[in-house]
Amino acid sequence: MSPKHECSFLFYLFICLIFVGQFIFTNQTLAQRVEGDVTTDIRTLPIDRQDKLRDFAEKVQHYINSYDWDEDPWQTIVYINVQLILEDMSSGAQERYKGTIVIDNNYDIQFSDKRWRFAYQSGEQLIHEENAMNSFTNMIDFYIYIILGHEFDKWSTLGGSPYYEKARHIAEQSKFGLGRFIDGWDRRLELVNYFLSDRHKLFREMLDYYFYGLSFVNVDNAEARKHCATAIKMLDKIISNDPENEYAKKFIDAHHIEMTEIFRRAKNKEPIRTLLILDPTHERIYRDILRN
Repeated sequence: MSPKHECSFLFYLFICLIFVGQFIFTNQTLAQRVEGDVTTDIRTLPIDRQDKLRDFAEKVQHYINSYDWDEDPWQTIVYINVQLILEDMSSGAQERYKGTIVIDNNYDIQFSDKRWRFAYQSGEQLIHEENAMNSFTNMIDFYIYIILGHEFDKWSTLGGSPYYEKARHIAEQSKFGLGRFIDGWDRRLELVNYFLSDRHKLFREMLDYYFYGLSFVNVDNAEARKHCATAIKMLDKIISNDPENEYAKKFIDAHHIEMTEIFRRAKNKEPIRTLLILDPTHERIYRDILRN
């Protein structure tokens, strides 16, 4: 954890609970840090396949929730929603599927991936195995580690790197080791390489500043505004260099209400003026605050 976080870490936990329901602090040892909610859409499958996969969502949810994904001593729960949309590609007795996965952190980041081919036999147990080549679980593991990378960047400067590295390892293995099921892994490797690249570094550092600023809300408004204003300046720089940066835009869309509340009663409304330029979709909200 970076030095600047030590002075108000408990405040951080409290405020994030109020603002987003994303983080909780507990003295008890939890069975897992990731809490997933899994749904499946199997309506296009043949009836016999639908019958065989009735409990598939439950199995995937157990796979996610029963595993210790991270090394977080604060027992932070990261909430994840997973939707699996399956189409049949089976040949004879071998069960194969074409799938779409939609996965998000119930807050500010989402991924949708349609280029997924995998094998799964009805009744098969889903088990975590390091370095295993499994066309189904590799995909689940990859995106969970991507989301954990995003989440832990909020806790410390580039704190998500170990999880991005795990995702990259999975993608590198899968790109060459999954045989007929390698479709899409070249793009997934490009995705995680981007997250670990210098091009994305400023965004990751911005997360740290923004959430550190949130830790002071209702405790020290001046300090909260100082760090959140720095984060908004960083967003401005990101979008100035890359006007189509989807992650910066999605971040603003997810957090614009928080940002406006932080600066609603501030004398210096410059951060709101910056948001007005960066986020014209919510122009009315920003102009209402600037008039007051």
